[in-house]
Amino acid sequence: MNTGTASILVVDLDDTLLRTDLLWEAIAEVARHRPLLLPLVPLVALGGRPRLKRWLATKVQLEWDALPLNDEVLAFIHAAKAQGRTVILATAAAQPWATAIAERLGCFDGVIGTRHTNLSGSAKLEHLRRYLNGAPFDYIGDRSVDIPLWRAAERAYIVGDASRYERRLGKSFAGSFPRPTARLRDWLSLLRIPQWSKNLLVLVPIALAHRLSDGSALLHAVLAAVLLSIVASALYIFNDVVDLPNDRIHPHKRQRPLARGAISLQSAWIVLLLGLVGAMITASALLPQEAFALLAVYGVGSAAYSLLLKRIALVDVLVLAGLYVLRLALGGAATHTELSPWLLGFALLFFTSLALLKRHTEAMHLRATNAPSKQQRPYTERDEPFLLAMGIGTAMAAVVILILYLASDRVRTLYTHPDALWLILPLLLWWLMRMWRSSVRGELGGDPVSVALRDPSSLAVGAIIAAIVFVLAR
Repeated sequence: MNTGTASILVVDLDDTLLRTDLLWEAIAEVARHRPLLLPLVPLVALGGRPRLKRWLATKVQLEWDALPLNDEVLAFIHAAKAQGRTVILATAAAQPWATAIAERLGCFDGVIGTRHTNLSGSAKLEHLRRYLNGAPFDYIGDRSVDIPLWRAAERAYIVGDASRYERRLGKSFAGSFPRPTARLRDWLSLLRIPQWSKNLLVLVPIALAHRLSDGSALLHAVLAAVLLSIVASALYIFNDVVDLPNDRIHPHKRQRPLARGAISLQSAWIVLLLGLVGAMITASALLPQEAFALLAVYGVGSAAYSLLLKRIALVDVLVLAGLYVLRLALGGAATHTELSPWLLGFALLFFTSLALLKRHTEAMHLRATNAPSKQQRPYTERDEPFLLAMGIGTAMAAVVILILYLASDRVRTLYTHPDALWLILPLLLWWLMRMWRSSVRGELGGDPVSVALRDPSSLAVGAIIAAIVFVLAR
């Protein structure tokens, strides 16, 4: 690509030199390190973007080394510098942020950023003309607000699809740079749609109470599961936003849509807020008050886990287990179905074991790679024996709860052939032992629930257990 004829090259920053927007990066940093300030963001924004940018610049420090650069634009800048051209960074981002980026890269002769006036569009062009004393320039931008600068430039360059703006611009672009585009697969990955299957736990209370034929109860249970899935997807986005700096340097997670810039932080925040607000409004209108409250508790608990609790040893596994139990409680509240103490006790111990299994797998990975964790997890390879003992212990405790339940009089009042339920025991024991054995061998790749949902043997065990409960024992 020809690097231009004008002696001065002017480059935009947000979504041009960077594959992200610093304003939204700063809001994410507030969520990451100062979450109590998040409610103040829209209030400060009422005073205008310049005020918001100045406020954010005083509240958080961006992690410059983790920000994704557009390598093609950077190479173009270096080529221009090699030709002896002057390169100016001109951006609507806050002046301190623009200066920090310029100092880090060391390839700019001048920096223009927002101080008291938001420097975008015509305001940027006016400021730039004064700064350059009317000298001709080439300009690299990325969106419609840059049209005045493209028109004024001798040669215009775009990051993205040039055909979108050439008719409005009235001239052709001198060149274009690629930008990641969000595909359906990226959105499905961001929303974690396969994880929605975990929310089938909401249906368990009415299934065990033999109320699946109750149309009203089934409808409320399905609605609760759908709303929970929407809230969960919103909180998965929130977790990705919080973990973004770590994900960008992770060998595998750097390919996530947010980490590689395929989906913008702005889009992620919008979908997150729409999902949360929409789901909670619908729940308040269509679900019982107790179910609405439990859905809110799930949301707060998940957010607290992402922000803080996952870094506190032992609390993290109890919170993970508690979020699974909340799914059951939500199903009971949505359908006015009382939950058995047997079910609650079994679920708490069973899911605590799976949470410990997840942490044990991570500890085994640390031992195998002999590398320090970059995720600020509270466990190291030294915790592996403890996690193994506690995990197997809670698994066996859950099995004991199941045995006591199967031996109770309550079972005989609910099932015509209660003895058939004893077939569940060897299946459950085999599955638990297999999962823990895989972890000890370092063969369990990731979250055990997610692994189980992809594992044919685990799915077969689940199907057989369901058949025993709902066919043989009925």
